[in-house]
Amino acid sequence: MQPKSSLGKGLGALFPDLLDSVSARPSYIVCGIEELSPNRFQARKDFNDREQKRLVTSIKKNGIIQPIVARRSDTGYEIIAGERRWRAAQEAGLKEVPVIIREAPDATAAELSLMENLLRENLNPLEEADAYQTLINKFGLSQEELSSRVGKDRSTIANTIRLLKLPREIKSALSSKTITPGHARAILMLDSPGEQIKFLNVIMRKALSVRETETLIQKLKKVPSEKKAKKKDPFLRDLERELSSKLMTEIHIHQRKNKGSIDIKFKTAEELNRLVTMLLNVTDSKRISR
Repeated sequence: MQPKSSLGKGLGALFPDLLDSVSARPSYIVCGIEELSPNRFQARKDFNDREQKRLVTSIKKNGIIQPIVARRSDTGYEIIAGERRWRAAQEAGLKEVPVIIREAPDATAAELSLMENLLRENLNPLEEADAYQTLINKFGLSQEELSSRVGKDRSTIANTIRLLKLPREIKSALSSKTITPGHARAILMLDSPGEQIKFLNVIMRKALSVRETETLIQKLKKVPSEKKAKKKDPFLRDLERELSSKLMTEIHIHQRKNKGSIDIKFKTAEELNRLVTMLLNVTDSKRISR
């Protein structure tokens, strides 16, 4: 059975018990547990949770009911899906495990590993974000392609990836479930890491809900932005609007005496590529004078 590229299709080789026809189920082999090695693209990092302990108990009692999916490697077999079962089998003392062999290039192995975790809802938000980023950076998938393959909206994928921009302290709080992904996305509305970390402390100290967090951050951002708008030179404000319209993104011009900078905002990798292409293709530059 050849690997498919969309969620909900071609999962027979990953989850053979989902197939209605027994004859359609792929055959498996039994191999020594030491012949298997972890998936190098495994999105999940934490295997020491309560669910893993229950899995160890189940395997000790019933063995492995669902085969591990793997591909051939130089040293034996590399796991594509089922690393949790493999780890639990080791802890349960098994010497052999059932394995379905798949022919899969790196991109397919990474994608199937991510899909298995998403189907089982095992990944924390940062693990999921890191998996998406790997598929984009290493294998050249766009957010639109990921959306169709894993069955999630492009905006959901983009917002998940944005979590990787958070400071280490906030990532740690998110991984430990001290805050929720909703809190983390709200914190991203703040510009600097210092502000973000300060607000994390506010959330934890006051036990703010996601809605309360969003409301408070919006109030904090509204006052300074209005003050800046009043102080900014009208010519610069008009120029910002003109450039924003031309480039179809948010532009901010900062000037002190005869020096300054121009900030060009982008929210996704696709938007960055679009802006870079536009700027590099400019052949007729005009001097801006007052």
